[in-house]
Amino acid sequence: MIIVDEIWEEAKKIFGHCREPKLFRQITDSIELLANKGEIDPLVGFVDLCVSGQCVTLPREVETVLSVNICGRPALGRDQLFEFHLNGPGSCGVGARGVTGFGRACTWTWTDGGNWPTYKDLICPSKLVAFLDNPDDAGKQLWVYGFDDQNRPLRTNVGGVWRDGYLVPTIYGYSVPDDQAPTISRITAIVKEVTVANVRLSSFDSSSTTGTLIGIYEPDETKPLYRRMKIYPCGPWVRIGYRKKSYEVRSVHDRILLHSRPAFLLAMRAFKFYDDGDLANGNAFEANATRLLTEKEHSLTGPAGNPIQVIDLNSISDRCDFVN
Repeated sequence: MIIVDEIWEEAKKIFGHCREPKLFRQITDSIELLANKGEIDPLVGFVDLCVSGQCVTLPREVETVLSVNICGRPALGRDQLFEFHLNGPGSCGVGARGVTGFGRACTWTWTDGGNWPTYKDLICPSKLVAFLDNPDDAGKQLWVYGFDDQNRPLRTNVGGVWRDGYLVPTIYGYSVPDDQAPTISRITAIVKEVTVANVRLSSFDSSSTTGTLIGIYEPDETKPLYRRMKIYPCGPWVRIGYRKKSYEVRSVHDRILLHSRPAFLLAMRAFKFYDDGDLANGNAFEANATRLLTEKEHSLTGPAGNPIQVIDLNSISDRCDFVN
């Protein structure tokens, strides 16, 4: 791991200026350039989660789910399009009856649910309120996009101009929806300003019957998205292997989730050449940055390899209609 402050002076020298917002963008682009390169991905991580039910919303740092273990059992992964497959279980876990091998799934499975802007969905159409943890965040903008209870897109009049979305009031110590607040049935996106502390988004009363705490957004989250997956059968816990998100750099105190400082310095030089239109030198520096990163990763990783996962669907022992 590298702290931005550790490469800050070199970044100013490589990019040739001291303008912080532009430097942060260029450092972020350099991270993206190098993070996908090594033979051993430095952004791979593992986490154990306690869960309830089949739908699991994952922590914000999870970008891509690589593997899942449900209650100690390896699970077969499926993408979002699998629910449309004629040989699959559909959306309710049961396939066509009366056809060999098409009944209820016998294996432990997980299905990628895509990215969502909230931890959970609204239980029923309701108004929204925001709870602030710090008074300095009063007045910060929190926009919610989606549809009201009449299935109409959310719209807000701002200074006589109509725009998409609903602006949730952010008042410290006061969390009641305004008189003109729409009743929202579905949320498709959320855009939030950078804040000092966390902001909690909830339906009006936060009760266990009609109210729902649907999101706790950290200070640097501006366009929150959380990965979801659906597991079958239900279990109390899951262990996942995942690829981490590489966050946008916003300060000299931010972390860079790479293990080789020399490799990252070369990556910044490569990006500078690309930005100047010099593809030849950019490719050369990128290749050397990749080599240094791979060498560092090999020194940190054990000799054990990750075996290819195979499930033999033709084996009679794995078929749902197997009878002794």
